[in-house]
Amino acid sequence: MIDLRIENGIAWLTLNRPDVLNAMDLDSVRAFGAHLEGIRAREDVRVVVTGGAGRAFCAGSDLKELAPLTAEEAAEAERVHADTFALLDDIPQPTVAKLHGHVLGGGVGLAVYHDFRIASESARLGMPEVEMGWTPPWGLGRLVDAAGGAAARWIALGCETVTGEEAKGLGLVHECVADDALSDRVRTFALRLASFPPAALRATRSLLNRISSAREARWDAAASEAFEACFGTDEARANLAAFIARRKDR
Repeated sequence: MIDLRIENGIAWLTLNRPDVLNAMDLDSVRAFGAHLEGIRAREDVRVVVTGGAGRAFCAGSDLKELAPLTAEEAAEAERVHADTFALLDDIPQPTVAKLHGHVLGGGVGLAVYHDFRIASESARLGMPEVEMGWTPPWGLGRLVDAAGGAAARWIALGCETVTGEEAKGLGLVHECVADDALSDRVRTFALRLASFPPAALRATRSLLNRISSAREARWDAAASEAFEACFGTDEARANLAAFIARRKDR
């Protein structure tokens, strides 16, 4: 579910559930976390890059897995996502998200846990949670840190889906390139990062992370509480059931 390849000082992590657009279930999230723990102490890894196999980076949490859960159980499952992706801060290496295709819900959440985000022109980024009837269960603080409050409201509260180029304009991604240039651009950028003196790179990254109060774990805790309260409502349950039914019909 999560492939790992290490080459030239770069750890390439690939979400590999292309049949569901790399939607994240608990097994894949735990596998992702296990890889991060393994990477943490490796001196030969200077940079970590996360991408997705197939047509998408990540379509968010696997709603089919969440559908039968109570609101409390779903919130607990989503806290595993938050705790796992917070490991991206804890590892010493800088991180890059390689974004293409669908980058939705938790896919945006995962992206903003990375230091850098590079998107293709055809990427489509959005957070449909409010429209579905619940709040994003984690990642809102990181979204504000990455793109600012105005852009966070547009994406998370307005539920607007934006192109890669529009995401760059909002500050949500650092760079947008042609689809066929994405892999080369990410590789070039990652290799450049990997060439920097590691002590200075890691210390500066740690300082930047500590400076931003929006990245604090308390915001994920608050989002989890709000998610639990909303996920159990009749409207949210009806929208979730309709979504699952549409998926079965395809």
